[in-house]
Amino acid sequence: MSDTKPHIGVLLGGNSTEREVSLNSGEALVGAYKQLGYKVTPIDTADGASLPATLLEKKIDVAVIALHGPGGEDGAIQGLLETMGIPYSGSGVAASAVCMDKVLTKQILRDSGLPTPPWSEVTVEKCKIIKRQATAQNLTPPYFIKPLNTGSSVGVIKTGPDTKADDNIDEFLIKSANDAAPDGSETRVLIEKEVAGTEVTLTILDKKILPIIEILPKKGFYSYDNKYTVGRTQYLIPPRELGEGTLKRVGELGLAAGQLLGCRGLYRVDFIVDANEQPWILELNTIPGLTRTSLAPKAALAIGLSFEELASQILAGARLDICITKQ
Repeated sequence: MSDTKPHIGVLLGGNSTEREVSLNSGEALVGAYKQLGYKVTPIDTADGASLPATLLEKKIDVAVIALHGPGGEDGAIQGLLETMGIPYSGSGVAASAVCMDKVLTKQILRDSGLPTPPWSEVTVEKCKIIKRQATAQNLTPPYFIKPLNTGSSVGVIKTGPDTKADDNIDEFLIKSANDAAPDGSETRVLIEKEVAGTEVTLTILDKKILPIIEILPKKGFYSYDNKYTVGRTQYLIPPRELGEGTLKRVGELGLAAGQLLGCRGLYRVDFIVDANEQPWILELNTIPGLTRTSLAPKAALAIGLSFEELASQILAGARLDICITKQ
């Protein structure tokens, strides 16, 4: 980027089930860039067919991506921006696509010797299970059930005695799929062995580890409602009972996972630390939320980094993976 301030396009909204979260994240970024004196335009990507023309018409120099879920966090938008030669924030096409697929992420982590809880997979279409993955893993209840390509805890269900889900597992698999794809389209769903322990998250900004946050819902697990309703979850920095050695290990594993999968800029790695203080990697989030209740801004603030400073660093990391010669 030149010394002249670029015209920023903040890409937000989209068509995924995480649209509302994306709008909130995007609006926060737009406000920050205005405070910093940039020319900034919010661009809703819901109409994907007109997006290239809009980017050209608005003369966008650099894109800051505030999209969550399919169509925005999975490499699709990143590929378009690569083709158009518009630098963008966050991870590139390949890393975005891999991290959006929870099973592919877990397979790569496991095969590289990084700890992740055991899992299986089913495919659901039109309220019917059409395929079950054969697995040799020791998978016993209780479980977490998660759509493979959503974030923000959309469609996540925790099974156990209270819900009697172990007796009705197929119903919960179908419900999870329907939450992720209300139109009944084919949806892959993850069944993950629950690891009891302390839930923590690690935010990484330009290869720098930010303070680790313990996530402590006041009731139940870290569901969509507990995540985005103010006051329903406590966030503790530093975590209460984890030793320095354990926190160091979480940082090392998070950096190793991000490097393995090719993440860059701002991203987050979610963990469960079991009773033996063994960290287990749950997933990687290449475009963390930037709402009032989101985790990445909390971690940044813990080292004195204001939201505007965080937004500035996100912008500074915008780039292209490939160089296309313009004719």
